[in-house]
Amino acid sequence: MTLLRELTDQIVLDTVFEQAPVTRAEIAQHTGISKTTVSESARRLEAAGLLLPAGEQRGRQGRVGTYYQVAPTAGYVVAVDLNPTRIRLCAADLFGHPFQQSALPPAQPREPARVAERLRELVADAVTEAGSDHGRLLAVAVSVANPVDPATSRVIPLADTPYPEGLIQPQETLADLVEAPILVENDVNLAAVAERWHGAARTTDSFAYVYIGAGMGMGLVVGDQLIRGARGVAGEIGYLSVSSQPAGPGLGRHGFARAVAGGFHPERGQDGGQDGDQVAVDVARQVFDRAARGEAEAQAVVEREGRTIGEAIAAVCAVIDPEVVLLGGPIGLHPALLEPVRAAVRDLAPLPPAIEVGTLGDTAVLHGALALALRRARTDLCARPGPASR
Repeated sequence: MTLLRELTDQIVLDTVFEQAPVTRAEIAQHTGISKTTVSESARRLEAAGLLLPAGEQRGRQGRVGTYYQVAPTAGYVVAVDLNPTRIRLCAADLFGHPFQQSALPPAQPREPARVAERLRELVADAVTEAGSDHGRLLAVAVSVANPVDPATSRVIPLADTPYPEGLIQPQETLADLVEAPILVENDVNLAAVAERWHGAARTTDSFAYVYIGAGMGMGLVVGDQLIRGARGVAGEIGYLSVSSQPAGPGLGRHGFARAVAGGFHPERGQDGGQDGDQVAVDVARQVFDRAARGEAEAQAVVEREGRTIGEAIAAVCAVIDPEVVLLGGPIGLHPALLEPVRAAVRDLAPLPPAIEVGTLGDTAVLHGALALALRRARTDLCARPGPASR
């Protein structure tokens, strides 16, 4: 197939994804490609098992146009969220409609080898469940709680990382199980992608997504491009040094993360371990509940924590100047934090951006992984030889 034909087929297929059901005449009108060329492309895609007729359109003078849609057997994708608190999987068709979803608690014991086994089990079950009804598996996207090297897609273990879910290499774990591309990305980056595609950042192409919860992180999108950095560690704001450190001095290189954890639960602020930050999340929820009941001490903690988070955000704003900053994660999404964070950013940032909460909640990471897999699958679809159901 010539390059021109490949490009045409990709454009036609993308248009059907966006507009289906759609006729060849409507595709030509939408893309500016001639009707003859569109018809030839539609025939090729139908012969490859990627498009199916979806009824007829009666026009003037009895003219008949055939509607087209993407074939249900064109293929499917799998997305996995390797979260420290639970592991979630979604298998979906190429329109992003899920046909299988599962959620399991973390692997026990919480060791990298056991996490890898759990990942294999989930993906193998999804492939078995899909059978031949959905065609081939075209992409697998896995989120991890660590940075990912943008050149090699290998997970980068950082100092003080307590989560074994972020210490495995998903590409190695799944290499002998699936033939499809295995995409690996940082979980907070994927949450930012999801908010850009489906959430609170749909109308802006420069924003920051700040995750505050069992771990800290930030996804940066500038000029509609996800910023990973030279080695994948852009956005690791847990390592920032902040002046509001209620847990005391000596917080080490994880200054911001320990300051937030220690602000809610001082005796945990210095701890490492797999459950340290998760305990802080649970305690934070209790503090929020007490503050809502009017307890002055709890309200002071919320104000102080909002100030600490706002300091970190203001530092980021001075560097990248985002239009919007979205708060996410089990702590960041709590409405009690929003105004204290806004006040701190107004005080400290050169030109304060809008501060809002993400709209996708705890599903943002899985949504982002699904979006990543779908983008790769749709791009690769035309390049795969033979009928899609083989």
